[in-house]
Amino acid sequence: MKKDILNPSPPSVLVIDDEHSICQFFVDLFNEIGINIETEQTGAAGLESALKNSYSLIFLDVKLGDMSGIDVLRSIKASDLDTKVVVISGYLTESLIEEAMKMGVDGYLYKPLAVRDIVSLTHKFVDLNH
Repeated sequence: MKKDILNPSPPSVLVIDDEHSICQFFVDLFNEIGINIETEQTGAAGLESALKNSYSLIFLDVKLGDMSGIDVLRSIKASDLDTKVVVISGYLTESLIEEAMKMGVDGYLYKPLAVRDIVSLTHKFVDLNH
């Protein structure tokens, strides 16, 4: 996607998590700091959105109700290696982290989520000078 230098659009972030409260937490946070945010609560809808739209960063829950977050990660990375993906979960194990790293995940966060960790990773991967 070509950047419009005269009228840069604000960065967009996608959150894929089956917990409504987590999605709302991200919406509230990113609205405060001026980042476009979209959320999806199923792996299928999240994957469709990720493949159809351009996001600077995707936060992806590992345990989704309808499919594995690792399968969603695999599909996202297979289609667009430039999209930064951070996996989030309360169930991250060393083997799961290793598997995600082999697929090209850009970071991971443990639940419960901390605002400072989300903001830190967002600053690392998203150009906030829009």
